[in-house]
Amino acid sequence: MKKEIKRTDLNDKTFAAPSGWVAKNRRQLTHGSLAAAITALVIAFIIVFNIAFTALSRDRMWYFDMTKEQLYTVSDGTKEILSDVTSEVKVIFTRDESELTRNVDLASYFTTSTDVSDEAKLMYIYHSAKLLEKEFPFLHVECVDVVKYPGYFDSYYSSLADNIKTTDVIIDGPASPRKLSCDSFFVYDPDNAGKIWAYNGESKFAETILEVTSSDRPAVAFTTGHGETPPDDAAAFRDLCSLAGYDVREIDLAKEDIDADVRILVINDPVYDLSGFEGKDTQSEIDKVARFLDEYGCVMVFAGSERAKNLTNLAELLLEWGIELCPGEVVKDTANSITYDGLEIYAEYYGEDTLGAELYSSISSLSSMPKTVMPGAMPLNMLYDTNSELFGVFAASPVLKSSDSSRTERAGEVTDNGSRVLMSLTAKEGIIDNKDYVYAYLLVSGSPEMISDDHLNSAYGNRDIMFYALKHLGRQKVVSGIDLKRFDDTSLTASVGQINGWTVFFAAVIPVIAGVCGIVVCFRRRRR
Repeated sequence: MKKEIKRTDLNDKTFAAPSGWVAKNRRQLTHGSLAAAITALVIAFIIVFNIAFTALSRDRMWYFDMTKEQLYTVSDGTKEILSDVTSEVKVIFTRDESELTRNVDLASYFTTSTDVSDEAKLMYIYHSAKLLEKEFPFLHVECVDVVKYPGYFDSYYSSLADNIKTTDVIIDGPASPRKLSCDSFFVYDPDNAGKIWAYNGESKFAETILEVTSSDRPAVAFTTGHGETPPDDAAAFRDLCSLAGYDVREIDLAKEDIDADVRILVINDPVYDLSGFEGKDTQSEIDKVARFLDEYGCVMVFAGSERAKNLTNLAELLLEWGIELCPGEVVKDTANSITYDGLEIYAEYYGEDTLGAELYSSISSLSSMPKTVMPGAMPLNMLYDTNSELFGVFAASPVLKSSDSSRTERAGEVTDNGSRVLMSLTAKEGIIDNKDYVYAYLLVSGSPEMISDDHLNSAYGNRDIMFYALKHLGRQKVVSGIDLKRFDDTSLTASVGQINGWTVFFAAVIPVIAGVCGIVVCFRRRRR
């Protein structure tokens, strides 16, 4: 028998409902609230899971690299080259980690931009370093802001011979640490100024890690047998070579070949010429020097005005590298000299954004740059473009010059007025196995006295320039077997099998899992 609703007050619209109807609506309300709560929890879980998984995947490098050039994968060549390294190595980025982990499609950025920022370069280098850290247990990546925590880098200043910038990467191991600029990890397109063509960072990391973990010190060899100044008579320069991480030795090119561990060959103020081709079967001394340069070594020549008259064979070799000696000529500048005769002149730094500017970058940022002194300097003529533009495979640039008030004299007669080049640097670029970019360097100074004890053990800039030259030009260790990673094609590539597998996974497996979960939930609810 149905209960009738008893209306108590027509004006007051309250009434008594059947108990079954109330219970039914209460169950529906409970189930609806539960469903809403479950939905909210699922959404919240998905959001939290997505955030957490994104953070973990970025930290643990959980992703699939489907780019054609494998831009986000450590190459097999790198794994093989570094497989025997066991010494602990630190890769230190000189800025806060938060600035290096922003989510940016760097590969696409590099392909579309002709003016890539240093921040973007460092982000890509950092990502590459983290991949290496994941692959090799001996490698540890750190981020320390050099502006906020300059004291952390106190131990590096004496060994790196340079200011430490926020665009630098320091690689530290048992041997002497190395500092690399972010630009050194990339290869630029010669046909499109400023556009990055490829990433050479894996090769740069590998060669530098081998350097900082090697127990074998590279060598600087001073030539003998031509009246050169021996290392013992140039003690300050010899000690500077040792401080830069080199063993110092002498070599007689007439009797010896240049050993494989020699990175820098020094020809310091020879009185007599190096032997050239004389119709003999034996290789001449000049041939040995030329071959050393062809094999991407570094040669430093210090030649004086009077003695340069005898250096016919050596002068011909320098001509091939775009440098012409001017024997018998000397540059004077009474307005910019520490002596009354104007012979011991203050040299000017050639300028920024040139090849030669690398050698005085350590002092160029100072509010007052120390002066470099060039006593009795012979001028040099640059045969290649002085803007360090590529001339074939060569890049040539002045390093030091005289002021506009200087004059050039020969036998007391003025032959020229105005600025002249006093030190030059030429680089020759090459590729090994169509993969690794390497460089040979020729440094020429018209003033042997610039590396004398008096001028290196002083407050002049001579020591800074020569120390950086030793660190920068001669420490490269060439590795092969690591491919460049080009940015010109970043499209995703995959085999047919991979494509079909991912299609099945996203189109079938995930919906099936969701469907099974739904069926289980419905079945359990019906049983209740």
